[in-house]
Amino acid sequence: MYKKQYGRMTPGAWLSSELERTNPIFMIAIGLLLTVGGILVRAFIGSPHRTLLELGIGAMVPPVWIMTTLWTVALFGIGCGAGFVLGMRSGGYDGERYKGCMFFVLLAVLELCWYPTFFGAGLYFLSVLESILILCLSLGVTFCFYRVSKFAGAIFLFHTVWLIYMLILNFAAFFM
Repeated sequence: MYKKQYGRMTPGAWLSSELERTNPIFMIAIGLLLTVGGILVRAFIGSPHRTLLELGIGAMVPPVWIMTTLWTVALFGIGCGAGFVLGMRSGGYDGERYKGCMFFVLLAVLELCWYPTFFGAGLYFLSVLESILILCLSLGVTFCFYRVSKFAGAIFLFHTVWLIYMLILNFAAFFM
């Protein structure tokens, strides 16, 4: 069933064993739901290009299309990670799963609210505070989900690195 090599499970077998414990429909559904929410928020607020040029942090920021793509992929990724954990069968990790999902709901709402706060309203101090809270929630989700599934925890670990970069940009925008 699982191909072991030198007494260790191969990455393909490990991922296959993780996927057997969950319902992939939840992954795709929550990932798409969060992505559509992010696209709608960006459509209502508009392009961040003007704001980034006014702030003078263009040297720290890649082109807007790359940032937009990364933000959309990040939202889809964390949605899939949360759907991965939410769709898992019951086990001894239900408490961590539910706690992580509650943190995730707060994280998703705050992430969707950050864009209008920063680019729409120009409230840079509030967006810095919001970014710090988002980073703390992301760490909480990462720890909870890692206990349930190392795959979902890894997705959120990459997302946490992305959030650290975004927090640096928030501080740069606030102090400019």
